[in-house]
Amino acid sequence: MKDCLARLPAEFDEFVKETRFMRDGSTDEVAARLKETEYAVYEEDAWQLELDDWGIDKNLVFLRSDDTSLYTTRDLAHHEWKFANYDRAVTVLGEDHKLQADQLDATLELLGNDVDRLGHVIYSYVNLPEGKMSTRRGTGVMLDDLLDEAIDRAREAVESRMDDRIRDDDLTDADVERIAHQVGIGAVRYDIVSKQPAKAITFEWDDALDFEGQSAPFVQYVHARCCGILDEAEAEGVAVPEPGEPLDVDASALETDEARDLLREVARFPAAIESAAEDLEPHTIATFTREFADAYNAFYRECPVVTAESDDLRAARVALVAAARHTMANALDVLGVEAPESM
Repeated sequence: MKDCLARLPAEFDEFVKETRFMRDGSTDEVAARLKETEYAVYEEDAWQLELDDWGIDKNLVFLRSDDTSLYTTRDLAHHEWKFANYDRAVTVLGEDHKLQADQLDATLELLGNDVDRLGHVIYSYVNLPEGKMSTRRGTGVMLDDLLDEAIDRAREAVESRMDDRIRDDDLTDADVERIAHQVGIGAVRYDIVSKQPAKAITFEWDDALDFEGQSAPFVQYVHARCCGILDEAEAEGVAVPEPGEPLDVDASALETDEARDLLREVARFPAAIESAAEDLEPHTIATFTREFADAYNAFYRECPVVTAESDDLRAARVALVAAARHTMANALDVLGVEAPESM
């Protein structure tokens, strides 16, 4: 599983096994505390909690008649461990676990925990298209198979676009393979994370790999375009500022609406990140990248950079493209999507 997740990439600082909370006695301790509450009842050969006061009709079963625990009890012990180790706990669950999430909140509050420190993100199911990746028969689709298919389709898309490339650099087979991995895996991640979690997701290959649509390749191409322009500028002897480097350019030279609109998009990125983190809404960063891409493409069409009319204007536009590249790279990194330097 870890190898499969690493391909996405989905990184975890720690894997916590539920058995640890059985071995260290914390599960038994939670069950004992629950038994002592006024909401505990013994019905149908099991200990249960009546949670009507929290607006929950279904009882929470936390202990069998033979005093063996259930997953829910171990999950409660796990969450109390979280409260002891973290300032904020966010649990990500599938939509079929919404009732369990509500029961968990109520029971943790009953046990005296500050549930304001606990957040839940409920994800809907991902539906896959018919055909090779069909789930019509109810069989699961392996993530490795989905990623392999994405890379194969991305490779075909990249190879089909080779004749339309503007940059004067020959891509080797290794370059094509690298871009296929960046675009293919990025397409899967981006297409899923770009949707609001509570809404059903239908993963469509044509949409996910559309270089002209609202997709990972569409926004990745903006980063590649920035890199191409900056490489061209350096080849012409124009200084390209590095991130964090003090700028000696006249920003007032950016006189067109397209340049100023792009500059505003660069400026609003920190606030977009802060809002997405606070509200637990990573899809808003995907929305930001699409809006940013639209602003950049408008600038690209209307504002020549290396061939600008004056040195001051060229320096300002080069600095803006450098800022755009840095912003898009950071936004894609937040989404877990690679930023290709060429496509």
